[in-house]
Amino acid sequence: MTTEEISSRRWFLDTLGKGVVLALLAIPMLLGGGPAKGQSTAWDKLAKDLQDVVSAPLTPSISWAKDVVGGVRMVKVLVISNSADPDLVSLRADVLTKGGSVYFRYTSVRALSVMLPANQVVNLAARSDVQRISPNRMTARTFSTLEQTTGVSNVRSGKSNTAYAGFDGAGIGIAILDSGIWKRHTHFGPKTGPSRVIRAVNFLRQGVGDAEAVGLKRWQAGVDASAGLYPGSPTMATYEDSIRWEQAFTADKYGHGTHVAAIAAGAGAYQTLDTTGIAPKANLFDVKVLDENGFGQLSDVLAGIDWVLYYAKTYNIRVMNLSLAADSTETHLTDPLAIAVRSATAAGITVVVAGGNFGQTATGAERYGTISSPGHEPS
Repeated sequence: MTTEEISSRRWFLDTLGKGVVLALLAIPMLLGGGPAKGQSTAWDKLAKDLQDVVSAPLTPSISWAKDVVGGVRMVKVLVISNSADPDLVSLRADVLTKGGSVYFRYTSVRALSVMLPANQVVNLAARSDVQRISPNRMTARTFSTLEQTTGVSNVRSGKSNTAYAGFDGAGIGIAILDSGIWKRHTHFGPKTGPSRVIRAVNFLRQGVGDAEAVGLKRWQAGVDASAGLYPGSPTMATYEDSIRWEQAFTADKYGHGTHVAAIAAGAGAYQTLDTTGIAPKANLFDVKVLDENGFGQLSDVLAGIDWVLYYAKTYNIRVMNLSLAADSTETHLTDPLAIAVRSATAAGITVVVAGGNFGQTATGAERYGTISSPGHEPS
């Protein structure tokens, strides 16, 4: 892990856990920094944490902001659009004109993943087809505990070491957006023979949603590498090749995704204590969006949600689980991850998300305003 990544993750976890913004970022606002006269409407389209970084006197050590050659501050952001053009042609061209790059165009939310000079963010926000600009914040794993009593016994009449009676999820697909799934774990099938992990895609293998995904150097400006992706499109085969993941026994080095998948669909009646999950015959779809340390990018999670939407009907994916969270300074109406899971819900997919790990202080006192994204999304 690089020094920059370590510093970024420390900043992210500190901000997420304590619910505060670095004091450094507040200085320019106290001194009268921020939008110029006449830009207030465009400025209001920026998420609060993006406003802080754009106006800060020094670039903070976070994953989505960096000073490049010449001392230019660049930021990686998600641009939410209300354009009637699904390809966002004009908006993509303007990002290039302003010295930025376009990494990805999404289906689940009409948005672009872009890099842009910080001093051009407000100018881009001034466009009538820009609804909101959010930073490409870090996402991170959230923890869960399997309770001894889940109520599953009320819908399953009996089971043995190899069979279940009653509702068991047979034929239903569950997509797990996480750190991966150990395909050959006994919970998901025999060590030799078919696994219930039907497909695995890795959105970190090529860094999908960011520069490396599209063959660019990090923080490279002046290119538009986004493409129309949907089943049957000219670019879909190439895209699928880049994210296909042939899992090994060490596929989930962090372990969180395997843990979550076992809660959802693990078949643990072969052992004592029995650790059977909720739907032990369901098919699983491994959508890797977190790395071996449990971290990822918002843009990768959005790309993973897109993949689930592409193949929901093909594989009868009825459930999508996101036991992860991103800090957010936005309402669910404009937060990119909230919009994306809302789209999945509208498509008939049951979306299960984490509430976050920050509902109480270290002493157990309640703390408000700490539900992470997409846990704050009503759907």
